[in-house]
Amino acid sequence: MQRGEIRNPVTVLVLSILTCGFYAIYWWFAVLTDINRGLGRQEFQPLKELGLTLVTCGLWGIWLQWRMCEAIVEVQRAWGVEPRFEAVVLFLFGLLGVGPLFIQLSLNEAWEHGTPGGAGYGGPPPVV
Repeated sequence: MQRGEIRNPVTVLVLSILTCGFYAIYWWFAVLTDINRGLGRQEFQPLKELGLTLVTCGLWGIWLQWRMCEAIVEVQRAWGVEPRFEAVVLFLFGLLGVGPLFIQLSLNEAWEHGTPGGAGYGGPPPVV
């Protein structure tokens, strides 16, 4: 498991808007690679994911967004950081167009405050 790159979430969102989405595509590749490193396994294949998104006219991209959000929560837990947002909330932020901001914020929390192997996060509280 390796730490991903820490990026300014506001800059990610602003550059994505100013470049009409071109930076978002670059960022998307980088984040998928970061998630793979953070999990210590090849969960995503960025070129394949892009190809399937193009071939399906974006439908695969929606599925990919959901998988990314689930993986981000998994990364946070694996690194010992309690997720601020659950996968469904991150996904809804994505549908609202502000997903990159909250996705990068969530990953930054894992990289800045977590350790590989999850020392410190004991999981969700037990249900009594």
